[in-house]
Amino acid sequence: MIVVALLVFASVLVAALGGYLLLSPGDPQKREITKRLALLELRNIEDADMPDVLKNDLLSDVPPLHRILASFDSALRIDMRLKQAGMRMKVGVFALLSLGGFGAGLLLGALLHWPVMISIPVGALLLLVPNTAVNIRRRRRFKTFMRHFPEALEMFARSLRAGHSFTGAIQLVAQEMPDPVGVEFQQVFDEQNLGVPVREALTGMAQRVDSLDVRFFVTAILIQRETGGNLAEIIDKIAHVIRERFRIQAQLKIFTAQARMTGMILAFLPVGVALAIGILNPEYLKPLWFEKAGKVMVALALCMQLTGALVIRKIIRIKI
Repeated sequence: MIVVALLVFASVLVAALGGYLLLSPGDPQKREITKRLALLELRNIEDADMPDVLKNDLLSDVPPLHRILASFDSALRIDMRLKQAGMRMKVGVFALLSLGGFGAGLLLGALLHWPVMISIPVGALLLLVPNTAVNIRRRRRFKTFMRHFPEALEMFARSLRAGHSFTGAIQLVAQEMPDPVGVEFQQVFDEQNLGVPVREALTGMAQRVDSLDVRFFVTAILIQRETGGNLAEIIDKIAHVIRERFRIQAQLKIFTAQARMTGMILAFLPVGVALAIGILNPEYLKPLWFEKAGKVMVALALCMQLTGALVIRKIIRIKI
């Protein structure tokens, strides 16, 4: 219990300190000066091997916390995932939310007098809540992007055929297409307007949108700019290929519907039967929970169920 109390105290202290630094109003002029000094400090570091994202963006509005996060490569990966999810949250806020969740789990375990072996897993689950939320939003954003991407490519090709320049076609897509397609094309347009080479601007979009179709689009444009050719026709063919992939994926979902339903039934049927028996006759299942052999059988059954679900998932997931 002493170890749990120390962990709870440390976690709550870190969360409280971070919340105070991030949320305290303070003097607006002082905050603005501090932010400008931090940006100036980053721009002056030219000899250090610092990635470009750290030269342009702060990982936290608190300079000490930013310097701590900048020393970890994982902070850059988290920052990229936050951008891919379309979230304006800083890495510092994300880290403090995760640590706060872990501290809340330990505190809950200490208040309810849970064993350490239960409090730590509960804290670990709460620690993963922000990351799960970011992953869900990132996946939804990618799905929305890919749903509108073929239409954006066709609009891009029609704009080129109408006589617009390459940057004009990008600007048209940025203005006409909804988020997130319009936002990503707008960022490409703004970057190349500010002097960033087109190759770097397009590569940045391919990094923000982790999709094979976007990489096809970027690669086709970069090759066409070096070798020449009819860019509008190339983009039309890419859009056609993407739409055909969507059609084949929809057909595969129909063909694998029975297998997916079978997997779900096989995964949840034992749990449902156990719950029904536990409600109708609670004494019947007591040996499974209180006998050593019963606990081993439950653990073995869970492992077999998980293995079977993963095998079925592997079989029905066909990549195109």
